[in-house]
Parts: sequence; structure tokens; C-alpha cells
Amino acid sequence: MKKILIYILIFSSVLLAKPSQNIESISKEAKEIYKIENFRIENNQGRFYNIFIATPKNDTKEIFYTLDGNAFFPMLLNRIATNKLDLLPIIVGIGHDSELAFDRQLRIFDYLPKIEDEEFSGGGGDEIFLEFINTKLKPFIHEKVGIPEKELLFGHSFGGIFVLHTILKSKYSFSHYVCASPSLWWGQGEIIKQDLESMQNNNTPLNILFTLGSLEKTATHKTTKPQKITLQEVISNLKKSNSNNSIKYVEFANQTHGSSLPMALIQALKWLYEID
Repeated sequence: MKKILIYILIFSSVLLAKPSQNIESISKEAKEIYKIENFRIENNQGRFYNIFIATPKNDTKEIFYTLDGNAFFPMLLNRIATNKLDLLPIIVGIGHDSELAFDRQLRIFDYLPKIEDEEFSGGGGDEIFLEFINTKLKPFIHEKVGIPEKELLFGHSFGGIFVLHTILKSKYSFSHYVCASPSLWWGQGEIIKQDLESMQNNNTPLNILFTLGSLEKTATHKTTKPQKITLQEVISNLKKSNSNNSIKYVEFANQTHGSSLPMALIQALKWLYEID
């Protein structure tokens, strides 16, 4: 009986660790604030992405791009409506061509680097995905809504790793970056560590927000291999690369990897208008 109880507890913890596949319906209140459009855009390799665009009825000169758009786009719009925010950016959700809120296989391929370790296989499409954003998506958005004064990229978990990749490989793609709860345990964080160590000092200051749920610091992951870099070390390295970088770290008390997400989205919105 004791063994069965232990198994149930372990199985339950695994279930709780998985992201919810429930996609929120966009609320009536959000639809009153935003004009909402959906598109499918093809990359150079023949893969499609679901692109969601929400344009506020008031004039705005900021664009908030979020990865995992299938799930985060409606979540963000509903939180905006609930919080009754005065300053509203254009929201662009970049979603995978899937009915799932989070398609793990597609997320791993697009957001994570290729790693020569079977335990962390499936990545390697991050450069292709970044090229799609820079050469296909952004020109499409700019043609529809005009050239913005600010463009923010938001990524959570695996998406947070992709945000770091963009900062390190194509830092001028966006004016603002939000790296929420990045999965630095993936591949032991080795590639991020190497990229940070080889990073050249940059002349143009970067605007970066990092967020984390406080309970994530003691969370365990499926891998037993040690993580080679911490979030605080990432932040320290980015600060050293340019003393003028505007880097903010926000920790949400008593929150987990999943429960901190809605808070990170709202924090990102508010932060976008704090930075000039």
C-alpha cells in the first residue's frame, strides 16, 4: 500500500508539471477593446504558423509579440480586459500549426538548440524560427499596422530559452525582451553558457525583463544531469556585456513555473511602458 501511495504521489506531481492544454476563450470584454484577426503564415521550409493579431481601438505605437500564441494570446487579452489597463499595445501571438495549446514536439524544435544528447533531442530549429520572425512575420505585421516605436518579445519556459537565443544571436530584432522562467535545465544550459561567455560587448543597450516564480528555485526536473548555469549568472553576464543594459528581475513569491505565467504577462505589459 505504501508503494502504491508513493506511485500515486509521483504520478500526480508529473501531471501537475505538464502545461494545461486548455485554450481560453477570448472574453467579450477583450473583444470590445481589441479588433482581433487570425492568419496562417508559411516559413521558407513550408511550415505554417498561426498568427493572431489584436489591435486596440485607440492609437498605439508598441507591439507585444508572444511565443506560444495558441495559449498565451487569449490568456493575455483576457488579463488585459480584467486589469483594465490604460496603455494598450498591439498584441501578436505566434502559435504553432496545431490544435494543442502547447505542442511539445514543435516547441522543442522551434525554441531549443540542437544538442548532441539523446535526453535532449528534438531541437535545432531555433535559427530557422528566428529567420521566420525577422524576415516573414515582422515585415507582415509592419505592413498591416505600421512601424512601431517599441517591439517586445515574450517567451516562457522553452520560449524563454528562445528569447535568450534571440538576445545572444540577433539582439537588434526587438527593442524589449521578456524571458519568463527560462528552462535552463534543458541541455544543462551548456549552449547558453557558451554563448554568454563568447558574447561580445554590445554598444547598444538592451532592455530585458526576467521573471521567475520563487518555488521554481527548488523545483526538480526529469533530468538528473546538473544545470551548468543559473538565471542569476545569466543576468550577471548580460549586465557585464554593457553597463548601460536595462535589466530587471522580478520574482513572484510562492509561485510555481506554471502559476507565475499570468503574472509574468501582466508584468511584461506594465514594464513595456516603464522603459523609455
